[in-house]
Amino acid sequence: MLGKQQCHSDDKNPKFKRVRFVKKFLRHVPRKSSIHRYPILNKFANAARKRSYLWSFRVAEVVPAFYIGWIITLVPLPYVAHVIIAFFAALICRANVAILVFLPILSNVITFLFFWAVTYRVGACVVHWLGADTEILPVITTFDKNAIMQCGEFAIRIFATITLGAIILGPLLGAICSEIYKYYARKYAHKSQGQLLIGSQKN
Repeated sequence: MLGKQQCHSDDKNPKFKRVRFVKKFLRHVPRKSSIHRYPILNKFANAARKRSYLWSFRVAEVVPAFYIGWIITLVPLPYVAHVIIAFFAALICRANVAILVFLPILSNVITFLFFWAVTYRVGACVVHWLGADTEILPVITTFDKNAIMQCGEFAIRIFATITLGAIILGPLLGAICSEIYKYYARKYAHKSQGQLLIGSQKN
């Protein structure tokens, strides 16, 4: 009976809600104890475990992870390429690897068309502002060499336009996520300090 009452009280406790949320989040991203399970990343597992900043959720490591992570997420690449780039970006920029690897998950089979459409529109607006323009896919009537080259050029142009949009839109999303994270980090820090102060006064 007491156990059930304790479980109900834990469910209402914001601290335990945060803990459960973090645990659910960490299930889907590389951790210090599970990075060896990930293909390709397992080759760098020992080196990654020695770098504490990869696993830190301090503001100094989380903020660059949001900025870089959103840019990587919006670039039109397969998820495996996203993970590899995110891991090495975390090493170079001393950022949280969990967030960097998690963000590309948002660009999944359901949402990637929306992300690419938005980033393409942003990139196309910039290209148009610079005086250039994006061409519409040419109508192909025969699969000859010239048609294939036209398709290749078009694909490269689309990729470059979306990447340009990702470079512009990514930092904006990163700034929004960073400010939200900073707000909750400050709120939690003030709350913890208040609890410590109350505890010291009781003693």
